[in-house]
Amino acid sequence: MKNQVSEKIIEDILSSNKMILADILKVKQNELSLVARQKALNSGRLDLLYLHNDELLLIEIKIVNFSKDIIEQINNYNDDLISLQNENKLIKGKIRKIILVNGSSSTDEALCRKDNIELFNYDPRNILLQYYENFRELSQFLTIKSGDYGVVRLGLLNETLSLLSEGKSVDDLCKTQSRSLKTISNRLSIAILLDLVFKHDQKYYLSERGNHFVEIRDSNTEDSLSLEQSDFLASFIIETPFSSSITFTIMSLVESVFVLSKSIYPVPLETLIEYFVTSVGKNSTWQKPKARNTATYIFSNYACELGFLTKFGNAFFLTPKGIQSVLILQLNRSIRLIKSQQQ
Repeated sequence: MKNQVSEKIIEDILSSNKMILADILKVKQNELSLVARQKALNSGRLDLLYLHNDELLLIEIKIVNFSKDIIEQINNYNDDLISLQNENKLIKGKIRKIILVNGSSSTDEALCRKDNIELFNYDPRNILLQYYENFRELSQFLTIKSGDYGVVRLGLLNETLSLLSEGKSVDDLCKTQSRSLKTISNRLSIAILLDLVFKHDQKYYLSERGNHFVEIRDSNTEDSLSLEQSDFLASFIIETPFSSSITFTIMSLVESVFVLSKSIYPVPLETLIEYFVTSVGKNSTWQKPKARNTATYIFSNYACELGFLTKFGNAFFLTPKGIQSVLILQLNRSIRLIKSQQQ
């Protein structure tokens, strides 16, 4: 199949992302301002018209190699713009004629110079890649890296945080709970990502939220979340799904069940494993079946503890809270995407 990149797609990118255009033209991004796109003229529609300092950049985009007929086309556009300037219908200033092509020769460049036309070569594939990379930097959730800390249930945080509230050190936590330093450190890492704990000068302290979390625990079931704790953490995750790798990954698992439910319901564990690992971009990290199974097992446990999912046998059902959380997640993500395009 031939490449299916169109001039419109390249034009969409160059009109919405000044950074990429500035890179092609070797100018400063903050000196570019879009004046018009697909502006109707007597001789046709010009692709892009930018203002660069005091000059107008007349830009014609081609997805193919250079051909001589483009010279006549852009010269006609130039004449139309000069007429508009004379009629005070367009910003006055020098007009630079610029052609972007997928390939050209030194002979083509010499031919363009005779008509004061600047010829630039670009690679459509690089434009598409660069656009995505810039977009990903602006879209925080695309760069969040999932990870599991080996803590199979959130309820296991209860005893650790209760002891921490009493002023116990990490060594004390290890001794009192008969757990290794790694296990306690993992629990504290998760607590930090859930905004329950913070670290200062190599010491751990409960946050305001952490103190409340300890206060609403059920003292009769130290290794399980109370209903109040579950609702407390669930609300935090729904409101701030992109705040950390833990919140993001929990919501990604719930959303995985939501998406898979369109084709199979309840969603079997074996089906969820493959989709979930792919959705959080961990195919290369969680390569072995054990790693994939463990990660899915842990985060599905979290989702069930928080009331987003419920499990019967080896299959998962969405709860009303789970469906609501996914809809809010998708809304928040859409808003972030829109905002990222406006930057």
